[in-house]
Amino acid sequence: MKSASTSQGYHLGVTDPVNLLDPVWTTLHIALFLGQQPDSVLSIVNSVGFPTPLANQKRNRRWLANDVKSFFERRSKGEYPTIPKTSADKSHTPKSIRLKHRTGS
Repeated sequence: MKSASTSQGYHLGVTDPVNLLDPVWTTLHIALFLGQQPDSVLSIVNSVGFPTPLANQKRNRRWLANDVKSFFERRSKGEYPTIPKTSADKSHTPKSIRLKHRTGS
């Protein structure tokens, strides 16, 4: 990131674009909040129970800051989301099975 002051020593009045007081957070905000590298929070934002992004599901995701903070608060108290357990129906027969037939040569 670029410095907010020049080599002459006076302040330009430019603030860092990532501010934890912003109402909407990006992965950069979350990384700053956790004190981690931005790439390391990708596994967290993709984990079960993490708030759903406001708009885009893949790139440039944004979350409400209050939702993210409440997720980490619940997580720190040991309140993990339950993952619904699904099991395959053993009596189910697939409707289409295609097997490759080898032609002998």
